[in-house]
Amino acid sequence: MALLEGLRVVCQNMSVLPGCMAQHHASRLLSSSAVLSRYRAPMAPPKTFEEDVAGEAREPRSDLVEKFWNPDCMSSAELRKLSLQQTREAFQRREGDCGSSEVQVAALTTKIKAMAAHMRVHRKDYHSRRGLQAMLNQRRTLLQYLRRKDFDSYAIVLSRLGLKDNYLKLERAYGQSRATK
Repeated sequence: MALLEGLRVVCQNMSVLPGCMAQHHASRLLSSSAVLSRYRAPMAPPKTFEEDVAGEAREPRSDLVEKFWNPDCMSSAELRKLSLQQTREAFQRREGDCGSSEVQVAALTTKIKAMAAHMRVHRKDYHSRRGLQAMLNQRRTLLQYLRRKDFDSYAIVLSRLGLKDNYLKLERAYGQSRATK
């Protein structure tokens, strides 16, 4: 408080400023929160976790955790990751399988659906269109490989993903398939 009194005396004795201006500047200086907050009494240290828990009986709020991890609160990127993870888990041959042809086709189909939705909104996004075409070509080659190696799993993957067998049209158009050459 002695410092504030000193400031008040200095501001009142300003000889450069006229009387009313000196009072105005002194009142602004003394009422500023920066000056007052700098010279306040120190606050009590924050409570530790043990003191806080001992002082109040808190119950765990599991509903808040469930609300936080709810898919309604997720961003579109998080939702895309979650759907991709669920797709991989649905098509796994064994635990931790992320490289088999079935899983790759399913993951590409999920990505293609997301990209197609993006392309419906942003029709002139030619860079994304090129990426979509690359994913379509990669899925087509994986499906051709799967059809050539294991026709039963190929048919299962097509039925589960809701895809059509366009490879038969190519066989009819070009005569003989590459697999039988």
